[in-house]
This record gives sequence, C-alpha cells and structure tokens, in this order.
Amino acid sequence: MAMNNPYAAYQKFAKNSQIKKEIKGNDKSENQAAPIINTVLPNGVQSRPSSTNVVKPNQYLESAVMTATPEELTLMLYDGAIKFMNQAIIFIQMKQVEKAHNAVVRAQDIFTELMSTLNMEYPIAQNLYSIYDFIFNSLLQANTKKDPNIIREMISLARELRDTWAKAMKSAKKG
Repeated sequence: MAMNNPYAAYQKFAKNSQIKKEIKGNDKSENQAAPIINTVLPNGVQSRPSSTNVVKPNQYLESAVMTATPEELTLMLYDGAIKFMNQAIIFIQMKQVEKAHNAVVRAQDIFTELMSTLNMEYPIAQNLYSIYDFIFNSLLQANTKKDPNIIREMISLARELRDTWAKAMKSAKKG
C-alpha cells in the first residue's frame, strides 16, 4: 500500500476532533484544557508551573504518528478502526445512539482514508479496495440499524486485515 502523504490521515482526524470540540462549546484554549505538571526539585521544593510543563492531551499520539513509517501508520489506522467499532458496540448496548453513531462514522472515516491511499496500479490494491468498501457499506448498514452483530463481523474482518498487515511488515523487515 503506497501512501501519498502518510501524515494526512492524522492531520485530517486531528483537525476534525478540534472542530468537534469547538462545536460542542468547548472554547478553552489548548493550554487551558491541558493539565499542568508540577515537578519536585531534588531539594524537595516544588517548581512553579511554566509553559514548558504544559502537556497537550494528544501529544503522545501526535509524536507517534509523526515519527511512524507509512506501514506503521496503516497499522495504527487498523487499530483505530477496531477501537472505534468496539466503542460503537458498547454505546449501542448502552442505548447511547449519538455516541454509537459517532464511533461508527469515525471507523468509516478510517476505511475511507485507507481506500484513498491505495496505489491502484497493483492488483492487490483493487482487492483491498473492495474489502474496505464492503466494510464501509456494512458499517453504514450497522449504523442505520444499530446492529452490533454486523459491527462484530466487521471487527473480525478488520482484525484479519490488521494481523496480515503486521505479519507482512515483519516479513519485509527480515528480508
């Protein structure tokens, strides 16, 4: 799978997350919402918080994404899709329809991103596109019906894809 811009997926989802926060009325700046880390100096005195002590909520994720290879990013996308589908099942069971919908849509967004990054010059890319499209449409149906069984089937399929991708990455490193 060739990726035109391996960091586009992260940037797109980070931007969408920020927009959603603003829509929900969260007008706090990044620094106001972030926890402050107080450090204790060797002499036992607690340091004053400074701008260098501010930890952004998604700083670890951003760092992981920005330093990942395209292959690792693909693995992260699979993991994210599986995570969101699992969340959707939980929200459906809890009768939290809006949260279930949002989780399914996020999983669909990931499969859309996976489809858009395929290099269609290779036959395997065409096969992967068909699988991603099937998952996307199945999630659409599951979201409409709020059917956790369809989502479970898609999780199983996504896990197979993820595990196969992870094995391919290991084989490529050895060879």
